Amino acid sequence: MPRPITRRSLLGAGALLPLALHRPAVAETASGPWRVGAFTVVPLTDGLFPLEPSMIPGAESPAGRGLLEGAGLPPSGPSPEPVNAFLIRRGERHWLLDAGCGTVFGPGFDRVSDALAGQGVRPDQVETVWLSHLHADHIGGLLTPERQARFPNAELVLQEREVAFWSDTGARANASAALGPMFDTASAVLGAYAGRVRRIAGEVELTGGVHALPLPGHTPGHMGVLVADGAERLLIWGDVIHSRLLQMPHPDWTVIWDADPAQAIATRRRLIDRAASESLRVAGMHMAVRGRIARDGAGYVLT
Repeated sequence: MPRPITRRSLLGAGALLPLALHRPAVAETASGPWRVGAFTVVPLTDGLFPLEPSMIPGAESPAGRGLLEGAGLPPSGPSPEPVNAFLIRRGERHWLLDAGCGTVFGPGFDRVSDALAGQGVRPDQVETVWLSHLHADHIGGLLTPERQARFPNAELVLQEREVAFWSDTGARANASAALGPMFDTASAVLGAYAGRVRRIAGEVELTGGVHALPLPGHTPGHMGVLVADGAERLLIWGDVIHSRLLQMPHPDWTVIWDADPAQAIATRRRLIDRAASESLRVAGMHMAVRGRIARDGAGYVLT
């Protein structure tokens, strides 16, 4: 998310949190932990992001203002949305899916390490970090304030297309002023974990019971993961949704950070429809809850 965040906007988002929590109830809040067979999945909230309607241009409309007002929020926003990472455990093994913002976005974030400690997990016990993509709010937490590797024994796993895009010097040279720092953070992370970056291509088994699902559009190598054990399944879909409130009823509303908006829409519709058809439980990096998808007219709801 390249848009600068001010202390004022962060404080405003925090003040709006009680209102945001009065949205319609769904299956479970993001506090977790959740059981998926022998897996335990723990959401780790790194902080709250004040999502302005201008960041989802379709929301700058009577429909968008109506949704915000209906949730008890100001019609002009912002809507406080979480930035989540996920701890996935099985027995004595510990994996992370994303790592939050760290100190990249300033005050109000960098809570993943404390959340891990609260689960009794030290940084050196994390064996792998699966990365949905290389935006700074997903990888900043991989670095210490000194820009060193925070997880000394961890391997990073991500799609080859993602590494290629963010390592492309031509793309960096042509990046906008807002996107340039995103490239810098990605470069710092890949450098800090040099020799410990594993590239994958397409749908791959990450470990027994966990599969990577390519979800391009938001970024070229954006992906989610499907955690499954027996009949239990949980789809963690990365940034397919940035605002449940706004994009579930309007899945064609894109965010300003989508690298390929048309592809992002197609991916979102395909995945949400699959989740509805298969009655999958879903969670995301910018969702305060998990639940199942139901079709609702031209859109969807989380139940």
